[in-house]
Amino acid sequence: MGSVSSEGLPESYQWFPDQIAGHHPSVIKNGKREIGLLKIPGSHEILKPKQDASRGEKEVALYKLLSSSSSVDATTSSSLLTTSSDGLRNGTRMKDVNRMKGLTAKFYGMETLFVDGEDREFLVLEDVTSDYTRPAILDLKMGQVTYDPLASAAKIEKETIKYPPQATMGLRILGYRLAIKKRDWLIQIHQCNKEVEIRDKDWGKSFDETNIQNGLSEYFSARHADLKMVLQEALDRLQPFKEFFESQESFKFFASSLLFVYEADKTLPINLRIVMIDFSHAFESNGQRDEGYLFGIKNLEKYLNSLISET
Repeated sequence: MGSVSSEGLPESYQWFPDQIAGHHPSVIKNGKREIGLLKIPGSHEILKPKQDASRGEKEVALYKLLSSSSSVDATTSSSLLTTSSDGLRNGTRMKDVNRMKGLTAKFYGMETLFVDGEDREFLVLEDVTSDYTRPAILDLKMGQVTYDPLASAAKIEKETIKYPPQATMGLRILGYRLAIKKRDWLIQIHQCNKEVEIRDKDWGKSFDETNIQNGLSEYFSARHADLKMVLQEALDRLQPFKEFFESQESFKFFASSLLFVYEADKTLPINLRIVMIDFSHAFESNGQRDEGYLFGIKNLEKYLNSLISET
């Protein structure tokens, strides 16, 4: 995130400096800047703006579903995820919900803040990067298509031509961020390029099935000589996601991502973590697997194994 003014934000809040993709306050549309992720420096939470209309309702519904404690609560939360009237499937749905809980950031509820002259709703989520001294963060958009079942013909065309290799790989690199020196919130907020190494979505689009391993290798090489250990840890952490998508028949995700983070400081444990993020295009799958997402995970597994064998 480039240097962006904090004017218009509530006291103590800052733009989240480690945001890779999504709505970004440096982007101006119709005379207004987009609202990105917020954070109180030093806290363990981030605030994600609720998107407009059904997209925002879907994401909130899914997080509430994952934090529900009973099938009754889950039924209420899932109603916005379906394109049919099937509702929850006894057994299968709650099993899938319970397994998915461990694959996402924690959800702490909703909060309303006065930002840029308006009251806005935010999802309060776990900041999975907060415990790292030098976080290395990667965003991979998963699945073979990035438009949902309700997309217009124009949206389908736009998404299809945006990045054709998405269909053949089932994933795309949206970018990564690497803290070059020990994390310092004052430095991070003002984005001194000497302190943070950034690769954006245009860089990610330069890769396809013939060379994506080069992009992945660059990200996973932050600890240099530890590359093989980082890759092996990534492969190990990916397995629960593969197992989940091989069996779950409750959800299909479009334009959703896997977020990776590990410790780039070689004096500390690697502590690699993966979470699923971005659920504004989540739908019930009516008893079918999400083959597109699973396809991407299997290809990612293949790329990681190949890099391990070459290292």
